[in-house]
Amino acid sequence: MINLVWLKRDLRVEDHAPLYYSQQNDRPTLFIYVIEPDYWQLPDSSARQFEFIAQSLRSYAQTLEKLGGYLCIRSGDVVELFTKIHAKYPIDTLYCHQETGNDWTFARDTRVFNWCRSHQISVNQYPQQAVFRGKLNRDHWQRKVSHWLDSPSLCAPSKVNSLINFHSGLSLLDNYPGDDTFTAQKMQLGGIHAANKTLNSFFDHRINQYLFGISSPLTSVTSSSRLSPYLCYGVLSLRQVLKQAASLQVNKRQKSGFIARLHWHSHFVQKLESEPRYALQSVHKSLINMRADEFDSQLFERWKAGCTGVPFVDACMRMLNEIGWINFRMRAMLISYASYHLWLDWPQTAAYLASTFVDYEPGIHYPQVQMQSGTTGINPFRIYNPVTQGQKYDAMGLFIRKHIPELDHVPNCYIHMPWLYNGLKTDRYDKPNRLPDDAARRAKQKISEYYKKNIDETETQRIIKTHASRLKNRRKKAAQTTVAQLSLL
Repeated sequence: MINLVWLKRDLRVEDHAPLYYSQQNDRPTLFIYVIEPDYWQLPDSSARQFEFIAQSLRSYAQTLEKLGGYLCIRSGDVVELFTKIHAKYPIDTLYCHQETGNDWTFARDTRVFNWCRSHQISVNQYPQQAVFRGKLNRDHWQRKVSHWLDSPSLCAPSKVNSLINFHSGLSLLDNYPGDDTFTAQKMQLGGIHAANKTLNSFFDHRINQYLFGISSPLTSVTSSSRLSPYLCYGVLSLRQVLKQAASLQVNKRQKSGFIARLHWHSHFVQKLESEPRYALQSVHKSLINMRADEFDSQLFERWKAGCTGVPFVDACMRMLNEIGWINFRMRAMLISYASYHLWLDWPQTAAYLASTFVDYEPGIHYPQVQMQSGTTGINPFRIYNPVTQGQKYDAMGLFIRKHIPELDHVPNCYIHMPWLYNGLKTDRYDKPNRLPDDAARRAKQKISEYYKKNIDETETQRIIKTHASRLKNRRKKAAQTTVAQLSLL
């Protein structure tokens, strides 16, 4: 009989419960990662994500080998592969971390655990975030979070009992199983060495500029922690990062700002865990059809390519397409512009953005998309003004000029609104289909009319009870009337 440690989004050895607890018995352990070709056909997956995972798995294999363990990589359907393993090496216990992913991974996990049950294989699952399964009372969530954070981190064992004595299947990482070629030229490197280098540089000095620089796409490249892909794929332990941050002797405001955002990480993932429908349709059932039957494919393609005619929006999208990362505020603006100004229903825009993010975390992505698209029914409408955002965070137009060379003939005074420049060469950079202010007014009117006719306050109260933050000031905002929400522009 053997142990099977199934790796998913947890590519590390430190504070790794499946690894740790699998070594508390005398059974040999097989450490396995499965490349699932069907997953890599999904619209929210991409070659850039696979490349980061591949780099992290190679790094993981090297670290595991130092403990006497070896990694097995296979490609195919998980249940079929586990069936073959079980026929040759009977599995006593499957060890893995809980995963809050998209609908596809949820269905896959269900099939795997049903297979285990039918073959009398024990399943030990462990949380690696402050996210809890089953019926959850949000009033008690913070208490559960504190208990999880206070629990001790698990050290990697000094020696592991490995079933195999060589790495198997690492060459499979050389071949991406998806159909897209959506790589990122300048994306962050995967693996524990790159993760620790990024973490140390942030805690050593970059954190001192954290709150000052995280909002601008220019300064956030160095001011943000840049830890998101390493937390996303479990190269770093969220709990360990939080504990390290708490012990830092740095500016209290910068430190508190960073720790607060780490807590919000689990807050949003919990939303998807509690209601998986977040990734499929509007979580507020009254708003499912708010943008139905109005999807303009041409506007969608222009938005994807960074060719909407609004420079700051386009520069942000081009940066994201190029490196696979952009700061949080600009992600929110890209979603807001697509959902309001272009009036594109969010499922397709969400899937495209997910594929651009190297650090795609479904539990954060989909709740944020719905929040920025106005489909939760409890959050104020965030109709970002892309011109004023650009003027505030790229006053000199340096960021725009870097990513949109087609505007090299446009004077600085027109760089944020080139449609006002009589000399604009529209054969190189076209005007927007509708000016931002006009589009925002149109969206505001559409939302107002739809809410008045369709909103169900009982459903709104359900959303508040299930998902709203229990911090008093945020709860008060969540309970504001629709009229108050519509005053925000």
